[in-house]
Amino acid sequence: MAHRFFIPPECITPPTVQLPPETARQVRTVLRMQAGDEIIVLDDTGLERTVRLTQVSKEQVRGEITGRRRSPGEPAVEVLLYQATLKGQKFELVLEKGTELGVSRFTPVICQRSVVRDAAAVEKKYDRWQRIIREAAEVCGRGRLPRLERVMSLETALRHAVYAPVRLMFWEAGGEVSLKTVLQTERPRRIAVFIGPEGGFAPEEVALARQTGCQVVGMGRRILRAETAGAVAVAAIFYELDEWGVPAGESSPR
Repeated sequence: MAHRFFIPPECITPPTVQLPPETARQVRTVLRMQAGDEIIVLDDTGLERTVRLTQVSKEQVRGEITGRRRSPGEPAVEVLLYQATLKGQKFELVLEKGTELGVSRFTPVICQRSVVRDAAAVEKKYDRWQRIIREAAEVCGRGRLPRLERVMSLETALRHAVYAPVRLMFWEAGGEVSLKTVLQTERPRRIAVFIGPEGGFAPEEVALARQTGCQVVGMGRRILRAETAGAVAVAAIFYELDEWGVPAGESSPR
């Protein structure tokens, strides 16, 4: 399987591609690739291009585009994950697994029971978090990079999500409706998912979510860790929407 790299659009000038310095260094010194090897480059538009390397040197790494297609790795449904801030490196796991599963947008949310409450401290981690998203997207076959929004309060997040036709708050204490029931009656193109912190959502927060139009969904008989609940919810949503089928993607001339 060819290695995949997200690169700036300006590096792609059909029929050729010149890799940016960081990617070129990885291709040359880490992967030790040579002229004639193939890679896939992506410009975050949903297109992927197959590139045959023609020059691998200290000065530059260049290649010729040999094929182009719409990336099959993007789901038809946008899932927007509003995840409460978490201790330590737990949020990194959320970003990595969420990207692999097909989340389109991540928003860190400060809740009543959040241990991590300093928005400035959270945003200092954004450069690292963006790298985690990029690396996961390259490895798992995504055609677009999931967006990482600014950290916000739950109240703001609930307002922020109103443009999603379906908004779901997953709550370990149970909900009034099952995920299957929601998705049998509605087939939206965009779904907002709210996942709480280590201590879960407070009852007042659940009440606020209901007031703003969120449907509260149970998480089953077992209590999941905050860092895995989001992945379980997203996987279940995509399963119910039949997103686990065989990927489609037809090659087209460049």
